[in-house]
Amino acid sequence: MMGTLLGWGWLLLPVCQALVVPKKVSGRAGEMVSLRCWYPRGYEGYKKYWCWGASSDACCKVVETVGEEVPQQHGQVSIQDSHISCVVLLTAEYLSEVDAGSYWCGVERMGRDLMEPVTVRVVPG
Repeated sequence: MMGTLLGWGWLLLPVCQALVVPKKVSGRAGEMVSLRCWYPRGYEGYKKYWCWGASSDACCKVVETVGEEVPQQHGQVSIQDSHISCVVLLTAEYLSEVDAGSYWCGVERMGRDLMEPVTVRVVPG
């Protein structure tokens, strides 16, 4: 009985309202880089997106989901949402120096979106 209580105890914890992303990622020019963004349970059906810009208030969406687990692609960038793992995967192919900079993982919701920054560095090939 005690093991069962401990095993299900995480259900009683308050839902965290934050995204978890690496602070920095690097990729080589001409190659591919992937970024993962973990989101809290309860946001599985919400739209997720990646945007580019120096601040969360002034970033431009690069690619977004439609609230489902269907992969979406825009040019050389794709996004996929895994509801089971609560993780959004962004993949950018054929990196170039212009792809470097600040990106934001976002979850669209009423009020202010959940957003967290990632710095992408492109190393010359």
